[in-house]
Amino acid sequence: MWYLPVKDRIKWIYSNPRDAELMRWHQEGRKKDGMIRHSADARQWINFDAQYREFAKDPRNIRFALSTEGVNPFGDMSSSHSTWPVFVTMYILPTWLCQKRKYVLLCNLIQGPRQPGFDIDVFLEPLLEDMADLWKEGLKVWDDYLREYFTVKAIIFMTINDYPAMFSVSGEIKGKTGCVICLNGTYYRYLSGYNKLVYMRHRRSLRTNHKYHKMKAEFDGTEESDPPPKPTSGEKVCAITEKIVCEFGKVTKGNHNVGKS
Repeated sequence: MWYLPVKDRIKWIYSNPRDAELMRWHQEGRKKDGMIRHSADARQWINFDAQYREFAKDPRNIRFALSTEGVNPFGDMSSSHSTWPVFVTMYILPTWLCQKRKYVLLCNLIQGPRQPGFDIDVFLEPLLEDMADLWKEGLKVWDDYLREYFTVKAIIFMTINDYPAMFSVSGEIKGKTGCVICLNGTYYRYLSGYNKLVYMRHRRSLRTNHKYHKMKAEFDGTEESDPPPKPTSGEKVCAITEKIVCEFGKVTKGNHNVGKS
């Protein structure tokens, strides 16, 4: 695995006066009319600001989105080689710049004969250690726009993944209870011809008068009348997982654990 420290890239960005100015845009240049045009307009962002006022006080503090996905660099479906890049993007930048190549930072490159799977937490440790330090202690950098030193802090504010990658990053169980919102209330159907599970009843999340609720033929032959599922709170997740005992390493055929390496 290769790890590319994120702290050096933060210093590099703030050393450019134009980039340093753009890092303030979400608070000073964004249109504020109640419409959602940027992540800063979302309820989660506003609630976070209310809870962590010291962090929100300085617009230069960074909110990252973490994303990872497995790719096959050789374009061969039968290849035994796996490559998993891990990126972080800065969502305090203007909407039209968040996903530009210059501001998408490659942090980890995980390569090997197999996908990291649930062991991806081991590979993410260097990045998460840096993020924990950026959250608690911060990093002293030079702001070339304001011509001053300041201590920047950062947090991984969100993750952007497809479902298979999200299962690995979150440690969520794949299969019959695979929906991270519904958990044990997940509705699924097994497709025997494809040996796959598919998750059903997504129409519940639409507004109650949406025409899709009564459309049978276009979906699974039924009408949808249930309300949307309620997201699981952090307190409930904590109660579910607090008694889980984690044994690190993999169990071999001889039932011996192989430690992390």
